[in-house]
Amino acid sequence: MRTIILLTLSLTAACSGNANFQNGDASTDDSGTDDGSSDATTSNDGTTTTDAGAKDTGAKDSGTIVADSGDGFSAVRTACINEINKLRTGAGHAAYKLWETTAIDQCVDEQATYDQKNNSAHGAWLGKVYPTCNGNAQDECLGYGNTPSGIVACLDSMWNEKNQPNCSTCDSCNGPTLTQSILDCMSTSTCDFYGNYGGECGHYVNMSADYFVEAACGFSTVGSSKDWAVQNFQ
Repeated sequence: MRTIILLTLSLTAACSGNANFQNGDASTDDSGTDDGSSDATTSNDGTTTTDAGAKDTGAKDSGTIVADSGDGFSAVRTACINEINKLRTGAGHAAYKLWETTAIDQCVDEQATYDQKNNSAHGAWLGKVYPTCNGNAQDECLGYGNTPSGIVACLDSMWNEKNQPNCSTCDSCNGPTLTQSILDCMSTSTCDFYGNYGGECGHYVNMSADYFVEAACGFSTVGSSKDWAVQNFQ
């Protein structure tokens, strides 16, 4: 069972468990291993935090971003941000900048590692165990591994949530600034961030949001073929 947490502008928390997501996305194995699921959460408090040292490695002439993390995850981090942006720009949204510094990369890697070791999606994010890179929202890939093909498969699965009937109006729940009306819009039976009426829409909502401008991609250092990964947005 996956849990989606949404914090409203007043920081009131609501959560709903859902085990009915059937869009090629398996549920978490209670034994602590996972065969490829994902989870989303967001703390939509209307604010955006920016790390003073954050740098965008820059969109190349080809339209791609090249990550330079120096931690062994450069290739998969590059694949992560470019797949998100391919999906976004294909749907008419502006590309996200890559939220990357040595400290941010280490932080999101620590979040993914913590969550996998504790078999707790968003555990570090919600508990503010490594708060520097929390941003305002998080998606998480459970068990897809830390390869470019694995992260692309996870992100594509998240994006395809838009094809579910209970996510059919999520594109209208968007805008350059997060407002209460947007939060209300994505708590309905046709934009179901929580997953109360079927599979959750939260991953797609976070990935397609115009009120976020950058994303960080983090990867577990456990070393399993089914390692976890996080994407944090702000």
